[in-house]
Amino acid sequence: MKSLVYKTYIQIFFPISKKPVEYLSSFFAFIGGYFTLCEIEQAVFKTQTLIDIFRNHTLMIPTISAMLVLLLRKEQAEKTAYLGTKDTMISLKMANLLNTKGSAIVIPTNTTFDTSMSGDFISEQSLQGQFQKKIYGVDFSALDMALKSSLDECYPNCYEVLEDRIKTNKNRYEIGTVAKVTYNGQHYYFLAVADVSKTGKPLNVTMQNMTKALVGLWEYLSKEGHTEPITIPVIGTGRAGLCDGTFEDVIHETIFSFATKSQDEFVSKKMTICVYPPALSDANVTWEKLCNYLELQCQFFAENKKQIKNSNVTGNPVN
Repeated sequence: MKSLVYKTYIQIFFPISKKPVEYLSSFFAFIGGYFTLCEIEQAVFKTQTLIDIFRNHTLMIPTISAMLVLLLRKEQAEKTAYLGTKDTMISLKMANLLNTKGSAIVIPTNTTFDTSMSGDFISEQSLQGQFQKKIYGVDFSALDMALKSSLDECYPNCYEVLEDRIKTNKNRYEIGTVAKVTYNGQHYYFLAVADVSKTGKPLNVTMQNMTKALVGLWEYLSKEGHTEPITIPVIGTGRAGLCDGTFEDVIHETIFSFATKSQDEFVSKKMTICVYPPALSDANVTWEKLCNYLELQCQFFAENKKQIKNSNVTGNPVN
């Protein structure tokens, strides 16, 4: 319900504060159109039914006009664009990530791939915590086994052992490491985006590490993915606490890094960045601005080849 309220606010009411003149112009255009119809009716049919309706229901026509303006000018909940001349699509979507169907889902996690929610080690408010409670309830043993199996298969011996861990996982992997979990036929990719202290506090949550995590994800999907649509949240901006970047920065980097990888290898037919409406309402950016950035990046992708070739960020290879 909270997500729906914020989504409605961002789509319908927030734009009014940004473009009041345009909304007023549209409103009076509807009113003017109605009276034009009244004049046509009087001139052609010699009747005045429409004007009588207005006289008998004075507030009805303005109310209907206002509702039409709000509905017709509302922001779309999803913006999709093709990547240059490719068939690959990139999308921005306002939704709850965990309600996504028909797509694989990325779950940000820590580099030790801990699942313990005891003592708020993994917060119930985090995306990972919500996923674990929704899918596994209170017993995460099956999830732990699936994560370990995936890590052992693709990243054998690619970790360091932390001696200060007693009740949590000791093996710490590189940022950008991915573990795949399958539940009811849907794939979930756990992506390591930050280190974590022995008490569960995220560490080193920087834009550099967000970039490294994203590149590692695309690298994994290009080799181990299922060529299915992939949906990713705005990583690092929630409970992780990104220290040197913004909500907007992460979305820009997600779009650019995916485009960069897609230039050379197939990652996914469609990559969707799922934006949680309450998070967007707290960010210093508008939905319209994010959608404009997406459209411009995709439109001029072919002209960005030079910038892409100069990128020196490399991913974490899958063995």
